[in-house]
Amino acid sequence: MDGSGKTTHSRLMSAHLEESGEKCRYIWFGNAYFLSYPFMIICRMLGLTKTYHLANGLAVSEHQYYKNRSISSMWPWIQFLDTIILANLRIRLPLWRKFVVVCDRFIPDIIVELMSDVDDDRLYKRLVGRLMLRIMPRYSLVISLRVTEKTAWQRKNDVPGLEYLIRRKNKYHLISHGLGIPTVNAEGSIVSVQQRLMALADGLNGKTIAK
Repeated sequence: MDGSGKTTHSRLMSAHLEESGEKCRYIWFGNAYFLSYPFMIICRMLGLTKTYHLANGLAVSEHQYYKNRSISSMWPWIQFLDTIILANLRIRLPLWRKFVVVCDRFIPDIIVELMSDVDDDRLYKRLVGRLMLRIMPRYSLVISLRVTEKTAWQRKNDVPGLEYLIRRKNKYHLISHGLGIPTVNAEGSIVSVQQRLMALADGLNGKTIAK
């Protein structure tokens, strides 16, 4: 979840691979908004988007599409189409060029956001969730980083509050457990966590994860 150290460790892993002689590409793989923009504008007009104004001056939006059954039914499918576009541009194209791609956030992160948007903890088991997981390249290696809500809250200054983090942590736990995604405790020092990540990556190399 936010504050778990994804960006730090993704960049370190990318640098390690490059030093080892691999052609490597670091990518921040956030939510895709191509076809989604008109839909999101309509939802904002309908009052289904809540904006939090934080003490540091930042404004953070949260989708509350679960308040409308039709909207909550359509939204995962629209994001599915957008994610296909983004994955082809940002992941499959570099893979075609023989790069090793290190993703900071990945398909499971997008599914967790959708689970929150439509308030459906079983979304990853439904057809749209299963199809989204199939967007991942066949030999994707996925690792989840785990921290407490308190640690995440201390690290991040752009989240609405502790309850926001707790809801997402629970959903990350569900999807990690349900898909068999290996988890690393990211509470320790950056060096020790990176060592555990690299050891786990070496052990899982060549195996398909979360498919």
